[in-house]
Amino acid sequence: MKSSLILTGTVLAMALYGLLGTGMVAVTAAAEEPAKELVLEGKKPAHFNHKTHTALGMECGVCHHDQKHVPLTAEAIGAVTDPATLSCMSCHNDQHPKQELRQAKDIFHARCKTCHQEGYQGKNGPTKCTDCHLKSDKKNLEGC
Repeated sequence: MKSSLILTGTVLAMALYGLLGTGMVAVTAAAEEPAKELVLEGKKPAHFNHKTHTALGMECGVCHHDQKHVPLTAEAIGAVTDPATLSCMSCHNDQHPKQELRQAKDIFHARCKTCHQEGYQGKNGPTKCTDCHLKSDKKNLEGC
């Protein structure tokens, strides 16, 4: 009995190794944060830097969530096949069921400004409008 369990385990391990080698079993890796600063489009564009936030120890799920508002892990974000779905505005748009969660300004001010004021891990973020918002002559990049 014991030897048949060992044999079964060995066969299963070899099969899994073989499938991994041929790419038939996917291994989901954690997403890497964007290397460059993002500019959030809008009437008054704002800049956002992932590295600044992750350096504080913030997990991806602090900002990124699914449609049921469950925080997403770096692994879940890494498994996303269409990066556009990570944009806040992919859900928070004119089709969103809650009126107060349709406009980018309302979303970012509710999430970002509130966090900057309340702080994270004992550190507060910038709270003046010009700390995040760019002058109108800056080029906009898509991102969220």
